[in-house]
Amino acid sequence: MYTFGELRNKYRTFEFTGFESEFTDDMLEVRYFYNIPGLREFRTRWVFPAQRKVMTNVLHELLFSLGMAEAISYYKCVCPKTVIVSCGILDADQIHWWEKLFYKGLGEFQYRNGIDVTQEELLHIECTHGDELISGSGELYGVKGSHDADIELSTGSYTLPLHDDNAYDGIMVPIGGGKDSVVSLELLRDRAVYTYSINESDTIRNVIGCCDHVKQDLTARRILDKGILEMNNMGYLNGHIPFSSVVAFSTVITSYLNGIKYIVLSNEASANESTVAGSFVNHQYSKSFEFESDFDSYIKKLTDSDIHYFSLLRPYAEIRIAALFARMPRYHSAFRSCNAGSKQGIWCCSCPKCLFVYIILSPFLTEDELIEIFGEKLTDKDSLDKDFRELTGIDENKPFECVGTRSEVCAAVKRFVKGGRPFSGTGMLPPRRSLLTDRYSDYIDGLRDDLDELIGEISEEHNIPDELLYTIERSSEIIGGKDPRA
Repeated sequence: MYTFGELRNKYRTFEFTGFESEFTDDMLEVRYFYNIPGLREFRTRWVFPAQRKVMTNVLHELLFSLGMAEAISYYKCVCPKTVIVSCGILDADQIHWWEKLFYKGLGEFQYRNGIDVTQEELLHIECTHGDELISGSGELYGVKGSHDADIELSTGSYTLPLHDDNAYDGIMVPIGGGKDSVVSLELLRDRAVYTYSINESDTIRNVIGCCDHVKQDLTARRILDKGILEMNNMGYLNGHIPFSSVVAFSTVITSYLNGIKYIVLSNEASANESTVAGSFVNHQYSKSFEFESDFDSYIKKLTDSDIHYFSLLRPYAEIRIAALFARMPRYHSAFRSCNAGSKQGIWCCSCPKCLFVYIILSPFLTEDELIEIFGEKLTDKDSLDKDFRELTGIDENKPFECVGTRSEVCAAVKRFVKGGRPFSGTGMLPPRRSLLTDRYSDYIDGLRDDLDELIGEISEEHNIPDELLYTIERSSEIIGGKDPRA
């Protein structure tokens, strides 16, 4: 196993060397090229569904930006001090934006690899260029990437933001197979929606199959260089990346290519809480409102396009989303939130994510309904003791998973052992016991039963456009007992 210091001393630079693209039939294929001098080269390939098949300056800049986000996957192998971008130019503000994403997006990676540096110490981005393209402020901004000869890209200088006179309409909901995107779909049930996924799985197809107002399913393919797995096996640095930032740029590209106005994410307020107490380290950084706002600002600097990226669930905590999802039984057998098992269409029942989803749904579903979903009673598994402690705040740090806040997990556990009224239409739930709740009964006894208060909280910190604010009222109607299919 190599150390951060050893690798930094041996490999001083990482290079984003270029990208090329080609339209074929109704698809756009993009290939990205990276290099760690003295070690190896990497390639990433993307294939996007495309109704519009014209390479423009706007599309070029979006493709370049996705390449920057993808660079993090390979950069992290050795974490050189200098990142050289030779297929595009960024002004000072944009360099700072990317350096922040590398730093905060790799927060968990740094923590788990024992890396303790400032943002300034981690990396510095430098740009080299050939054909100069000028920003509105007069600073150097971009350079043409490599494209096939039969695709014409306008040459010469241009100003930012780039004007986009394309017309956009409709709503696109990215689907991962979990409960959150299901809730977004159902809150928008009066609208025909596009769904979007990357490397679509059986779980994603099953979820989409439960929804009767999908206009079209748009699937992109992402193929990482297999060399990254070889590097991991050889002991180079490895860990979590801000994958949702990659998803973000890919969704804007897909919207641009298909004329879709609204990109509706399903990231909740709970994603803002740090994973490591008292630090910036957040497993869900690129799902946080901070990143969402930064991303929105970045895109607006690139183009005046009428594409809008936001999270429909940002006003809600995970506990409110769970209450909503409990009222959507048609999806209960289809969804999978387990990262370990979702690709195989199963719940592994051995990870903190499975335990979290079990706990957060427990105030709203009967024990039989929970076991029907998961196959077993997870709060009776001694092997999940450490995960239970981390989720409930008995231990200081949360699991490195996309899970809710400590307070809402505690509220769900308190209601689990106390019993009460669920929102699933199944009648009163009795007090319940389990191995893990009995083990920590003294701790649970001291918790507040503030579940209803947490469910009722609706944050005003969001970017939902006025046209879709009615979904907040709709969520209240569903929680109040109105049939979500009415």
